[in-house]
Amino acid sequence: MGVGLLPPLWFALLRSVTGLLFSLALLWVIRPRSSLTRRQRLQAILLGIPGSALFYGFWNLGATQIAPGLASVFIYTYPLWTLFLSIPILNDWPGGKKTGAAFLGFFGVALTAQIGFISVSAGQIGAVLELIVAGFGFAFMNTCFKKLFGKDQLLRANVWQLAGSLIVLAPWAFITTPSPKIDFGPDLLFVLIWVGGIGTAFVYVAFFTLMSRYSVSSLTAYFFLVVVVALVSAYLISAETIDALQAAGVVAIIVAIYLVGQSDKPKQYAAAAH
Repeated sequence: MGVGLLPPLWFALLRSVTGLLFSLALLWVIRPRSSLTRRQRLQAILLGIPGSALFYGFWNLGATQIAPGLASVFIYTYPLWTLFLSIPILNDWPGGKKTGAAFLGFFGVALTAQIGFISVSAGQIGAVLELIVAGFGFAFMNTCFKKLFGKDQLLRANVWQLAGSLIVLAPWAFITTPSPKIDFGPDLLFVLIWVGGIGTAFVYVAFFTLMSRYSVSSLTAYFFLVVVVALVSAYLISAETIDALQAAGVVAIIVAIYLVGQSDKPKQYAAAAH
């Protein structure tokens, strides 16, 4: 709905603005005890460029050029990117079970998108690259957040990274579409509240709260569930059918998430012992 009502980069910009405003309100309510140093604020601002500006911008651009199923496959490379980036940045070696589970989850996403039956034309290669860059940017930000900020600092860092995303998104949107026609009617307001308020501010608060307690590579694997929710929602709301291939993909995703949880149990037991 969002990219249907606005140019893709303007939608990305307004999502960040809405998410920032809601995040500031949540920060005022939650009031985490830890503050950020000047250097940490600068780091958060810079991480907002790949983590939100490139993530939202390239995601919206790519999603307007290829089918939604294919877009979901390439954007959901970010749990895999997180897995790989955790090794050099966090010195977190995932182990065979977690690595296999991550690839199984990605395979499940590919099945639900019926990737074997939909071809990508030469003209869509650019959109594919945009989506992959978007996924990498989100994974890079989250991995660095885990490295740079303490448990009580993540929510404050999130506000600064959303502010940092505007440094790129604002000129990017103005340059590509200097005079957009924006109708702030009920449809657009609903989309911005849903995507910016709930899908960005509230979800990021939950995500960063959990990230302060669990491995970032494990946590991002649960994002594969978004695809399952999308399929079930399409079935319930739009009466779309779920074929055998997509059902197999759902099973693969659920098994993958179960394996991720199992791979983390030894670490949880070790932490409890200490």
